[in-house]
Amino acid sequence: MIATDAGALIVHNCGYGMGAAKFKVQLKNFGVEVEFDECRRIIDTYRSTYPAIPKLWNSANNALNAILRNQSTTLGSGDILSVEGANGVMLPNGLRLKYPNLRLRQDEQTGKTELIYDTKKGKALIPTRIYGGKMVENVCQALARIIIGGQMLSVAKKYRVVLTVHDAIACIVPKEEADTAKEYIELCMRLRPSWALDLPLNCEAGYGESYRDC
Repeated sequence: MIATDAGALIVHNCGYGMGAAKFKVQLKNFGVEVEFDECRRIIDTYRSTYPAIPKLWNSANNALNAILRNQSTTLGSGDILSVEGANGVMLPNGLRLKYPNLRLRQDEQTGKTELIYDTKKGKALIPTRIYGGKMVENVCQALARIIIGGQMLSVAKKYRVVLTVHDAIACIVPKEEADTAKEYIELCMRLRPSWALDLPLNCEAGYGESYRDC
């Protein structure tokens, strides 16, 4: 957490492998100037305080190498995520997280070998770098989408869902049911999936005549 005149900034990208140099740039984008050595100290402190997170990055690197070699393995705790070689990562809902044409490439500037895969921009294929921390981010976003998707289905049994924004949803409800609807939607948004019963989930809600009023 970095304290500023505008309040506290929490840099969540630290959990996805962000290094000191990128951390320094990100802080500058928020109008905060921090020396590189201090950025490196903060990153090192984060990683040493939460050693399970870098360990997960290493596990994700192993998963990427398994995809590259068309081998099978698991990712994370339990059997929630299975790596099925070139078919990618099997998610709890039966869909797969894929990295098409995953391959090795030597970076022209650093000379280091890195993993890249193809992403689409229109009809063009764009080589995109991938590494353990970034894969963890991909997995977290995929799992979050599965969770909120299930919650939306529960909400939709009683109220019409009209909008989603990242991890938020908006519904249209009868004005006279506003308080009852708020309670029901909060209950739905706290539902844990069967494959993550210990996952800490919470939400907050509001209502009004427009999205801004909420």
